[in-house]
Order: sequence, then structure tokens, then C-alpha cells
Amino acid sequence: MPVSRPVFLTLLGTLLGLSLTYCVSSVARLQKQPSSSSSECSQLVEPRQRTGLILMGIMTAAKYVDTRAYNVWKTWAKHVPGKVLFFVAENTETIHPDLPLIRLKGVDDTYPPQKKSFAMVKWMAENYLDEFDWFLRADDDLYVRGEELEKFLRSLDSSRAHAIGQAGLGNSAEYGLLALGSTDNYCMGGPGVVMSKETLRLLSPHLESCLQHLLTTHEDVELGRCIRRHVGVACTWNYEMQKLFHNNQTAAKASLFFIYFSTALRAHRVALRTERSDVQQPTLVRIMPNSSRDLTPWDYINNNKILFCADRVNCPRHTVDLSIRTEMGDIVTQLFEEFNSNARQRGRVLQFQSLQYGYMRVEPRYGVDYVLDMILWFKKFRPPHRTTLSVRRHAYVQQVFAPLQALSERNMRSNLRRGSNFTGENAHLHMILPLKGRAEIFARFAGHLKNICARAGDISLVVVLYASEDERANRATIEELRQSFVRVEVIEMDDAPFSRGVALMKGAERVSADGLMFFTDVDMLFTCDALHRIRLNTILNAQVYFPIVFSEFSPESWSENDRLLADAFHYGRRRGYFRHFGYGLAALYKADLIAIGGFDTKIEGWGLEDVDLFEKAVKARLRIIRSPEPGLVHIYHPIHCPETMPQAQRHMCHGSKAASLASIDALVDQISHYT
Repeated sequence: MPVSRPVFLTLLGTLLGLSLTYCVSSVARLQKQPSSSSSECSQLVEPRQRTGLILMGIMTAAKYVDTRAYNVWKTWAKHVPGKVLFFVAENTETIHPDLPLIRLKGVDDTYPPQKKSFAMVKWMAENYLDEFDWFLRADDDLYVRGEELEKFLRSLDSSRAHAIGQAGLGNSAEYGLLALGSTDNYCMGGPGVVMSKETLRLLSPHLESCLQHLLTTHEDVELGRCIRRHVGVACTWNYEMQKLFHNNQTAAKASLFFIYFSTALRAHRVALRTERSDVQQPTLVRIMPNSSRDLTPWDYINNNKILFCADRVNCPRHTVDLSIRTEMGDIVTQLFEEFNSNARQRGRVLQFQSLQYGYMRVEPRYGVDYVLDMILWFKKFRPPHRTTLSVRRHAYVQQVFAPLQALSERNMRSNLRRGSNFTGENAHLHMILPLKGRAEIFARFAGHLKNICARAGDISLVVVLYASEDERANRATIEELRQSFVRVEVIEMDDAPFSRGVALMKGAERVSADGLMFFTDVDMLFTCDALHRIRLNTILNAQVYFPIVFSEFSPESWSENDRLLADAFHYGRRRGYFRHFGYGLAALYKADLIAIGGFDTKIEGWGLEDVDLFEKAVKARLRIIRSPEPGLVHIYHPIHCPETMPQAQRHMCHGSKAASLASIDALVDQISHYT
């Protein structure tokens, strides 16, 4: 049966429409499928993005939500590197719809707000633990400098447990009544409590238990107790936190607190302005370093007596130089003159008591920076408030450089040599060597002396010889030296007990009054340049030379490269160190030795006689030259410290023995095997 043309066209259009619809839907489905797959993969691969550095939870009450809380929201909260939320009771309302309120279920405005505080911390842990690195518990009368807080927190590791704030132990009326242990404290709630992500993670499961076992009515004390018990960390103890988390107790009719990062305490009420001030606070930081190498290290001064330098691994601790003590005294005097310039009008005076500690660094382009921690007397002398208190304060001071002054080297040397019969590099050098036993070591010393003697100029050796089992071998070595045209003189000590001080004084007796002497040890090796510098650095009636020798560590701790070196005159950190604390080697004229009193001959055995001579030289009117001498190398040998030695000498012996065993690098290598 033939189909009419209209029917055929209708069927054909229907088929084409269905086919086109199927093709379009299939293409759309195929386009959506890769997108969905990609999204699922991205969710598996990409971690959840953090929304900021810190989440700040601010507790407030219904009567303050539209005043204090809203002022915070419109001012410093806008400049926080993270998020700010305001936690209120369940039924609290506000006239400001833009204020981000979190209404805590089952919580009211009862004071003290223990339940509110714990509920807020619990809420932050349950909702934002993985989105922020740091969490702040704060009150609504806090002021935060967001930029400075960000710098501080980014310098710390949030994956470690931290509880940061101003440590407290309670006021004078509550001290000892807060059930705190002897080493416990808590972060005061007023200036705020900063917790790391790790702290909050460990703390959150125990908050309900802590809330049910309160020992006091103070919520900050109980939060600190809970952190201490279940996280294992206490609030930061260091003194600087009193400045970083500052409790401003001088504000009238308000309890303003500041997270503050400066030395000058300039504070303003939040309500006074709605925009931040761009006034820069005074600072000692003038250059932003690009790497740790650009940092100028601070030297630590302990109680105005000992200075620890921090820029070198083997840098010694030593007594603060007279110049530094003098300058610090001038600084303290000037500071207190400025403090007390209007003391009469204010009715109070500050008096310096003592220096606890300090830091010092030299900025070559500016001057010397000091950070001084001082104990002061604060005295009020107007009735009826007369009182005297001992207070502790930090002073940040810069001492600028004076104008440059020049002094020619020629004039300086001529002043030193004035009245001195100076013979310079042509002076005959008498090397004085105490010797008892140690035949092999003496043979090495003699062989080295023979090799350099022809190039070293006019030298003679005075050996102060004690009887020993190696005496015959030592005498044979002395004869070999004499045959090589080295002038050797022997002083016999026979069976006398060994005393280095006595031996050196005996050797000095054989030298003329204007003779140049160099006190040495049998373990030393030296170069021609070292002997030349000994002559130049020693001036009759003017100057004494105490070289700082390079002392080898035990060869067992050397690196492979050090063991391949042929001679001893190499100065790697693994090979040895310059012995800053050693004064055994000295060069001076006999007349100067007699003038300062010579060695203490009552000291027997090893040690202390060199320190005694150095102290005598310091007290005399002689200039002391002390500098590292690369041409003098002390070869390592085992050190034995008999128990029969006097206590002071034995203590010094043990210290020298420990310092000479190995380098810091070798110690690190040993420890690394167990880590």
C-alpha cells in the first residue's frame, strides 16, 4: 500500500528529531563525564586549602557585643592574617548583622566564663582544626597588631605543641592558692592565649573532662592546667613575652590588653580611631637580611663578667674587655641621667642596681647595639606613697661611632719603643725547653729544629733536663743537635720533682738581662715565620708576646683528607683549633720577666704557672700582644691527669684534655650514628 507524501515526511522528521536528540544528549554526557572524573581526582590529590594563618576566637557578652566586639570588628580585625569570630551566649542578639557571631548552645553569660571559654575552644577544634595553623583565645578588650603577630607566628613551627602568652602564677593574694605545681604556670587570659594546631588537636578530646574537674574559678588557670596535663607544655616562660603579650594596667576604667611587638609601650584605646596609624616604631633592625649569612651575630654578656661570642663554633668565652665594661658603664650613667631628668617633678627616682645579662653586636655602618636586662630601684619619695621597689627592665641602646681618627703606625711603634733598646729581627732568640723523658717526642722536636735553624737566624736552645728513664736517649739527641751547629746548653735538674715554673726560671738564669727568651714545649713545631714574628712582637720594656698556638685534635677524629696531608701546618676545623685558653708559650726579655716577678716556683707539676705569669704581665705596665700564630703547632699527645695533682691543676688538666679530644664536627658524626 503506497504511503502518502505527508505521512512519509512526518515519519522522516520524527526519526531525524529522535536521532539528533540522542546525539546531543550523548555528547553532553561525554563532556560532563571527564569533568566529573577530573573533579573527583582533584579532590583525592589536592589537600584541603587553608583559609588563613590564625583563627581568632573572641569571647564577649551581650552587654559588650555592640560596643567592644563591634569596635574590634571594624578596626584591627580587618587586618588579621586569618579569620576572627565572636563567641557569645546562646540567646545573644546584635544590631550589627555583619558581625560574625557564633552562638554557643547551652552557654550563658555567667561569670567567670569557664564554660564559655572551654566551649569556644572545643568549637574551634571541631570546625576549623585543619584549616588554620594557629588559634587564639582572646577577650573583647584585646588589641592585636596583625602584621607583627604574623611575623612572629611564621617564625614558629605549628606542627609542634605550643602554648604562647604571658605566663602567670596568680596575683599576690592568690599566689600559692591556685593548685599549681612548682614548675607550673598558665597563660593569662587577658593578653590572649595562642595555641598551635598540634596543641589544639591534643587538647580538644579532654576539654569536657577538664571542665568537670575544675579546681579554681579562673578559666585561664583551668585552661592552662588542662594544656599542661594533656598536651605536656606550659605557657612560655621567657621574659620577652611580657612585652609581646602586654597587660596594660595603666588604662583608666578599662582593662585593655595588647599583643604588642615593640620596646616602647605606646597604646591607644580602640575607640579613638577606626584607621590604623602608619607611624613606625623605633627599631634596631635597619637591614632586612636575605640569608642567615647577612645576620650580624649578638654576643652574650653574662652578669657583666663573661662574654660568649656566637659567630664561630670554637669561639671562647672570656672576661668582658675593659673597653666594653667602660662603655657599658657610660651607657648606664647616661640612661639614668635621662630617666631622672624630671625626677623632682614626678616625685620618683630610678637607681641602677645590677645588670642581669645583655647582648651586644657591632653594626659596621651604624655603631654598637646593646640589649641590657637591668635590675633597678624604683623609689617614690612623696608622701603618702613613699615606697622602694626592685624592678626589672630592658634597655635597647645604640652607641653611635665617633668621628674617624687616624694614628700612623710609625708613630705608634716609635712610642712603644721609646726608652727601649730594640734590636728587631736581629735579636738573638733563646728557646727555653723543660724536658723530662719523652725521648721520641724530643727527637722529633730536635729534627725539626735542625731543619729550620739555618734559615731562622740566630737561635740557641736551653734544655732544662730532668732525670728519667729516657735520659740517655735525650742526651744522644742533644749531641746530634750540637753537631749540626745548633747551640745547645743543658741545665741539669737531676732527680728534682718536675716543675715547669722552676725549670723556666732556671733556664732564664742563663740568659743575659737584655736577652730575648721564648718559653716553649717539646710538643711544639714551628716555622721560620713564627720565629720572625716572635722577634718583631717582643719589645724590651714595652711589649710581651703570648701567641695563640694551633693545637691538634686526636688523629682518630681527623677527616680522610687531613690524614693524607704530609706536614702539620694545616688548619682545618676537623684537624685542630687555636687554643685561646692556653698561655704556656710566651716571648719576652729577661729584664721584663724579672720586672713582673717571674714564674711562681711554688707550683709543682703541670699547669697554672703560665696563667700566673700572664696575670702578672697584665698588671704590669707592659703591652700584651696576643694573636693566633699559624706558625706554631702543638702536636697531639694523650694527656694524663693524676689524681695526686692539686684540685685547681687537675681541673685545668681535665678541661684541656676534653677540649683536645675531637672537634665539634667529629662529635656530631658520633651522635648521628645513634639518631
